[in-house]
Amino acid sequence: MNFLHLLSSEASHSITVHCLNTPVWGTNELHVQRPSISFKGWNGQMFEENTQLEPKVLMDECMIQDGSWHKTQFLFHTQDTNQLPVVQVHTFAHLKQGQQHYIESGSVCFL
Repeated sequence: MNFLHLLSSEASHSITVHCLNTPVWGTNELHVQRPSISFKGWNGQMFEENTQLEPKVLMDECMIQDGSWHKTQFLFHTQDTNQLPVVQVHTFAHLKQGQQHYIESGSVCFL
């Protein structure tokens, strides 16, 4: 990883959260704040909502709570290559009955 960090000028990482009746990001249509997940980068910095290190949300279907599986896709892109890859995802302490989620880590690209 040290060589990738030293020889690269930017990096990106994609992560998808698959969810069943579990909102994972932001506010819903009624502008009610939901608990958001956060991500820990390689260097220990946290990627969180409403911060300078907020990831780009490519798709957020997890706000739909209709008993079907949906997904929220995140893209992390930085010129500080020591921040990536994401090494830990902090999710919710307690899920309600009927809520589930799993996390899919996509490719990490160093340029």
